[in-house]
Amino acid sequence: MPVAVGIDSGRIAGLLERHWRLNRSAVNTDTDILARFLAEQTGGRIIEAASGSECLNWVIPYSWRVRKGQLRRLNGEVICDFVDNPLHLWTHSVGFSGTVSREELIAQHLQSDPSRPDEFIYHFRNGYRYGAREWGFSLPWRQVETLADERYEVEIDADLDFSGSLKVVDSFLPGELPDTIFIMAHTCHPALISDGIGCIAVANEVYHHLATQPRRRYSYRFIYGPEYFAAAAFLAKAEPEVIADLRFGIYLDMLTTHEPLAFQRSMQGNARIDAVARNVLASHTSMLIERPYRGLWGNDEMFYNGPGFSIPTIGLGRLMHREYHYNTDNLDHCSHYHLRESVWALRRMIEVFETDYIPVRKFQGPIYLSRHGLAPRFTPAPTDPETLNRAQVMMDGTHSCQDIASALNLDFFQLRDFCDSLRERGLIETLPRPSRAGDVGGQK
Repeated sequence: MPVAVGIDSGRIAGLLERHWRLNRSAVNTDTDILARFLAEQTGGRIIEAASGSECLNWVIPYSWRVRKGQLRRLNGEVICDFVDNPLHLWTHSVGFSGTVSREELIAQHLQSDPSRPDEFIYHFRNGYRYGAREWGFSLPWRQVETLADERYEVEIDADLDFSGSLKVVDSFLPGELPDTIFIMAHTCHPALISDGIGCIAVANEVYHHLATQPRRRYSYRFIYGPEYFAAAAFLAKAEPEVIADLRFGIYLDMLTTHEPLAFQRSMQGNARIDAVARNVLASHTSMLIERPYRGLWGNDEMFYNGPGFSIPTIGLGRLMHREYHYNTDNLDHCSHYHLRESVWALRRMIEVFETDYIPVRKFQGPIYLSRHGLAPRFTPAPTDPETLNRAQVMMDGTHSCQDIASALNLDFFQLRDFCDSLRERGLIETLPRPSRAGDVGGQK
């Protein structure tokens, strides 16, 4: 059961209800509305990249503004309207006004799925295809079957040009260390919940939780922007010292569905962030679902963990859900229970980094547990003399609680609590865990 302490359901609902139906493409005045809201909420700054400019090896997409998008019968009956749902209009549709034949409409300008006749698809690819100049509509197949007229009227009033700028929200919470853990989610994908804005709601709750803490050991950045392009813009435009301090990244995707939690490893696969995510999910979910790098949901990690940067970046998400890239990924199918679970799991990962320390034993020989009133119980590994003995041997001033827990397949929090009990009884001293070169792992 996810712990709801510090989770503001009203704040979550307000964010989703206010912004989920905006026509949020990469460079778009609707996306700007969400970016400004998040910056105001978190005291963050907005990094801009002009449409058409180059960031790293990527070109920032066209600015897309839609004023009208309708498909009508010649008698004026509206078949579909962008106003009803922005997913009806293909992303980056260019302006067009006129009539087209049924054959041309269906062959070149309509997308539907006969296997799911009452839903319609998110046509997104032109938002990533540099130079694409097309227009089209997405409709349920049942509606396509009713198109028996010879000709249809199309009215799309839209601009696709270089007049706007991409907005990246960068919200920073300083800690005692400059070492920074960064958390990302994307602001794009209109009228979809789990694919994007639901993850913004998850990250926003974690931000507000961390902002209230009297002490933070690590520093944290929350980076929000359009998928792929935000990472290119941030890495190209943020100050070199900001980039240099980035230690570990967590990309959030598809976190508000009913599917089980999972994580995908960093490219290194053996970084500290991999071990932390594995320990938390193995200990706190019914099963550990772990995927290789980009094996769950591929996203902005390919920039941060990619050429020239190689910052260990994992993905936290859920398994494939039926509503993915359909209009049914909406508020009705948003699981607030699983959204809260996602917040809780992410907070637990952060808590490992914040509370880990190095136990240094002040005793020799195995601890006489009953003498000190100790009866530790660890899961998933059983409490056995060998495991306890190995844990005590590793309390030599070189291993942290998280190091020991990962090595022995123990729950970090149970081991940390056991070490806390030893400290209270004067059996160990504690040292802060320093950053180590090995924390970032290495190519396997």
